[in-house]
Amino acid sequence: MKLISTLLSGMTTVMTTLTLVTSLAIAQMAEVPKANTKGDFMTAKVQGNRGLYNNINWLVVDPESLNCRNTPEGTVKVKLMSGAIINALFSNNGKGDAIVIKNGQPWLKVESIHPAGPRFNSGVCYVRANLKYIAPINADYLNLFTRE
Repeated sequence: MKLISTLLSGMTTVMTTLTLVTSLAIAQMAEVPKANTKGDFMTAKVQGNRGLYNNINWLVVDPESLNCRNTPEGTVKVKLMSGAIINALFSNNGKGDAIVIKNGQPWLKVESIHPAGPRFNSGVCYVRANLKYIAPINADYLNLFTRE
Protein backbone atom coordinates (compact mmCIF):
# COMPACT_ATOMS: atom_id res chain seq x y z
CA MET A 1 0.00 0.00 0.00
CA LYS A 2 2.86 2.34 0.82
CA LEU A 3 4.39 1.58 -2.61
CA ILE A 4 1.15 2.54 -4.38
CA SER A 5 0.90 5.73 -2.31
CA THR A 6 4.50 6.65 -3.17
CA LEU A 7 3.90 5.96 -6.87
CA LEU A 8 0.73 8.08 -6.90
CA SER A 9 2.53 10.89 -5.09
CA GLY A 10 5.37 10.75 -7.64
CA MET A 11 2.94 10.76 -10.56
CA THR A 12 1.11 13.76 -9.08
CA THR A 13 4.41 15.64 -8.76
CA VAL A 14 5.36 14.82 -12.36
CA MET A 15 1.94 15.90 -13.68
CA THR A 16 2.07 19.15 -11.69
CA THR A 17 5.57 19.88 -13.00
CA LEU A 18 4.53 19.17 -16.60
CA THR A 19 1.48 21.41 -16.21
CA LEU A 20 3.60 24.26 -14.82
CA VAL A 21 6.28 23.89 -17.52
CA THR A 22 3.63 23.81 -20.26
CA SER A 23 1.88 26.85 -18.80
CA LEU A 24 5.16 28.75 -18.57
CA ALA A 25 6.06 27.94 -22.17
CA ILE A 26 2.68 29.14 -23.43
CA ALA A 27 2.80 32.27 -21.28
CA GLN A 28 6.14 33.22 -22.86
CA MET A 29 4.85 33.11 -26.45
CA ALA A 30 5.04 36.50 -28.15
CA GLU A 31 1.92 38.56 -28.63
CA VAL A 32 0.76 39.79 -32.03
CA PRO A 33 -0.48 43.25 -33.03
CA LYS A 34 -4.09 43.90 -32.04
CA ALA A 35 -6.68 45.45 -34.34
CA ASN A 36 -8.81 48.36 -33.15
CA THR A 37 -12.63 48.24 -33.00
CA LYS A 38 -12.84 48.88 -36.78
CA GLY A 39 -10.53 45.93 -37.44
CA ASP A 40 -7.63 48.20 -38.42
CA PHE A 41 -4.04 47.51 -37.39
CA MET A 42 -2.50 50.86 -36.51
CA THR A 43 0.97 49.39 -35.93
CA ALA A 44 2.85 46.24 -36.92
CA LYS A 45 4.85 46.38 -33.71
CA VAL A 46 4.24 44.49 -30.47
CA GLN A 47 5.19 45.54 -26.95
CA GLY A 48 7.52 42.94 -25.44
CA ASN A 49 9.36 42.72 -22.15
CA ARG A 50 12.37 44.54 -23.65
CA GLY A 51 10.64 47.10 -25.85
CA LEU A 52 8.86 47.02 -29.19
CA TYR A 53 9.22 44.07 -31.56
CA ASN A 54 8.42 43.89 -35.26
CA ASN A 55 5.69 41.45 -36.31
CA ILE A 56 7.10 40.39 -39.67
CA ASN A 57 4.86 37.51 -40.79
CA TRP A 58 1.23 38.05 -41.83
CA LEU A 59 -1.39 35.79 -43.41
CA VAL A 60 -3.73 36.80 -46.23
CA VAL A 61 -7.25 35.94 -44.98
CA ASP A 62 -9.33 37.64 -47.69
CA PRO A 63 -11.51 34.79 -49.02
CA GLU A 64 -11.12 35.96 -52.63
CA SER A 65 -7.77 37.59 -53.26
CA LEU A 66 -6.10 40.64 -51.81
CA ASN A 67 -5.06 43.61 -53.93
CA CYS A 68 -1.46 44.57 -53.26
CA ARG A 69 -0.90 48.11 -54.53
CA ASN A 70 2.12 50.10 -55.74
CA THR A 71 1.36 52.79 -53.15
CA PRO A 72 -1.33 53.13 -50.46
CA GLU A 73 -4.60 53.62 -52.40
CA GLY A 74 -2.56 53.29 -55.64
CA THR A 75 -2.95 50.99 -58.62
CA VAL A 76 -3.09 47.23 -58.11
CA LYS A 77 0.34 45.67 -58.64
CA VAL A 78 -0.55 42.05 -57.88
CA LYS A 79 -3.34 39.96 -56.33
CA LEU A 80 -2.35 37.83 -53.35
CA MET A 81 -4.22 34.57 -52.83
CA SER A 82 -5.93 33.66 -49.58
CA GLY A 83 -3.49 31.70 -47.40
CA ALA A 84 -0.39 33.47 -48.75
CA ILE A 85 2.20 34.52 -46.20
CA ILE A 86 3.48 38.05 -46.58
CA ASN A 87 6.40 39.74 -44.87
CA ALA A 88 6.04 43.23 -43.44
CA LEU A 89 8.78 45.64 -44.49
CA PHE A 90 9.73 48.04 -41.72
CA SER A 91 11.13 51.52 -42.36
CA ASN A 92 14.36 52.94 -40.94
CA ASN A 93 16.19 49.57 -40.81
CA GLY A 94 13.44 48.02 -38.68
CA LYS A 95 13.25 50.88 -36.20
CA GLY A 96 10.24 52.45 -37.93
CA ASP A 97 6.85 50.86 -38.58
CA ALA A 98 5.58 48.88 -41.57
CA ILE A 99 2.19 50.61 -41.30
CA VAL A 100 1.59 53.75 -43.34
CA ILE A 101 -1.52 55.89 -42.74
CA LYS A 102 -3.17 57.34 -45.86
CA ASN A 103 -6.44 59.31 -45.54
CA GLY A 104 -6.99 57.82 -42.09
CA GLN A 105 -6.60 54.21 -43.27
CA PRO A 106 -3.64 52.00 -42.34
CA TRP A 107 -1.68 50.21 -45.07
CA LEU A 108 0.94 47.51 -44.47
CA LYS A 109 4.09 47.63 -46.61
CA VAL A 110 4.82 44.03 -47.62
CA GLU A 111 6.47 41.57 -49.93
CA SER A 112 5.01 38.14 -50.54
CA ILE A 113 7.30 35.15 -50.51
CA HIS A 114 6.26 32.68 -53.20
CA PRO A 115 7.00 28.99 -52.55
CA ALA A 116 8.05 28.54 -56.21
CA GLY A 117 10.94 30.95 -55.76
CA PRO A 118 11.93 34.61 -55.67
CA ARG A 119 11.05 35.37 -59.29
CA PHE A 120 7.38 34.84 -58.34
CA ASN A 121 7.48 37.18 -55.31
CA SER A 122 5.19 40.21 -55.39
CA GLY A 123 7.92 42.77 -54.88
CA VAL A 124 7.22 45.66 -52.53
CA CYS A 125 3.55 46.64 -52.36
CA TYR A 126 0.87 47.79 -49.89
CA VAL A 127 -2.21 46.00 -48.51
CA ARG A 128 -4.98 47.37 -46.30
CA ALA A 129 -4.05 46.64 -42.70
CA ASN A 130 -7.46 45.33 -41.62
CA LEU A 131 -8.69 42.03 -40.14
CA LYS A 132 -10.92 41.49 -43.18
CA TYR A 133 -7.80 41.07 -45.30
CA ILE A 134 -4.80 40.05 -43.16
CA ALA A 135 -3.93 38.51 -39.80
CA PRO A 136 -0.64 38.65 -37.88
CA ILE A 137 1.27 35.40 -37.42
CA ASN A 138 3.01 34.72 -34.13
CA ALA A 139 6.71 34.20 -34.99
CA ASP A 140 7.24 32.07 -31.88
CA TYR A 141 4.60 29.68 -33.17
CA LEU A 142 6.36 29.41 -36.53
CA ASN A 143 9.65 28.73 -34.75
CA LEU A 144 8.13 25.64 -33.09
CA PHE A 145 8.23 23.91 -36.48
CA THR A 146 11.87 24.76 -37.21
CA ARG A 147 13.36 23.50 -33.95
CA GLU A 148 15.18 20.20 -33.96
